[in-house]
Amino acid sequence: MDAENWKLMALKAWVRTVLVAGIVVSSGLATSYAWFYYKMWNRPVGQMNRWCVEITPDEARNGEWANGHPEIASVIQWRRWSTYAGRYCEDGITSAHQMARLIATGQREEVALTVPAKRSIQEVASAIAPRILADSSSIVSALQPDSILWRVLPNTYNLYWEINASELKERLMVESNRWWNRKRIDQAWNMGLSQKEIVTLASIVQEETANKAEAKTVAGLYLNRLNRGMLLQADPTLKFALGDWSIQRLLDEDKKIASPYNTYRNQGLPPGPIRIPDAYYIEAVLNAESHNYLYMCAKPDGSGTHAFARRYSQHLKNAREWQNMLNRERIYR
Repeated sequence: MDAENWKLMALKAWVRTVLVAGIVVSSGLATSYAWFYYKMWNRPVGQMNRWCVEITPDEARNGEWANGHPEIASVIQWRRWSTYAGRYCEDGITSAHQMARLIATGQREEVALTVPAKRSIQEVASAIAPRILADSSSIVSALQPDSILWRVLPNTYNLYWEINASELKERLMVESNRWWNRKRIDQAWNMGLSQKEIVTLASIVQEETANKAEAKTVAGLYLNRLNRGMLLQADPTLKFALGDWSIQRLLDEDKKIASPYNTYRNQGLPPGPIRIPDAYYIEAVLNAESHNYLYMCAKPDGSGTHAFARRYSQHLKNAREWQNMLNRERIYR
């Protein structure tokens, strides 16, 4: 064998060795790389108890959510999956890949949001804001307008965590329209009242009595006064006008306050609700009890119930008993 052929064979052998070595190295690197990501993606993440990943719409766009969840984000990036805003939850330990799949497919969790019956929209906003992404100030701004506020119906609604204040308002308006079905609208119409007036009266009834067994009786009493053209003279409207719900004893001077909510001076219902009433009290007004009562006064026995009267003379006796109790307890305001 001449020298030239020997060199050629040696070169071929070297090339084969390099190729084999390259394949082995590449295969090893690929295996290691794949094993690394397999272990990382399937490494247990989360907690023993229920845990959640919350991604805002802004974070879904700019990727900032990944700073707190690098393992999950790496799976989404490697897979070239999309990221959807929402609240994603798992019970106990799971894998990064499993959580990433939830996020990439938008399998976000619904929140059971309870809108409570409160005296102000600020109180409602403070109660629900911790449960959703929208902050309390934006909720107040969205729901505070007079045309919206009376339609806020306390209930528990299933919605998504990332909902903003505007979307929340729209959802509550849909629920209000659904609640005010044809039967209820006809009931209000037959009473000569608008839906807003029904809610306004319900707010007064709820402030008058926490005893639901009395609600229809109280509603019937105020309807009697309205139908007879009498002043409502509802103490809760006066407390609302004064801006002080803590008052236990109203004075004659209080009744002189200039306010459209002062039903001791102004005929008919006030311009809007004095609180956000529970649906139970709205139903109580729509289905008010038929009777001849015109007057009511809290009983002095601490039962939280009221003494009802048809005649003013009987009402004065009931009021005197209440005032005597206040004097004994030294309650002057």
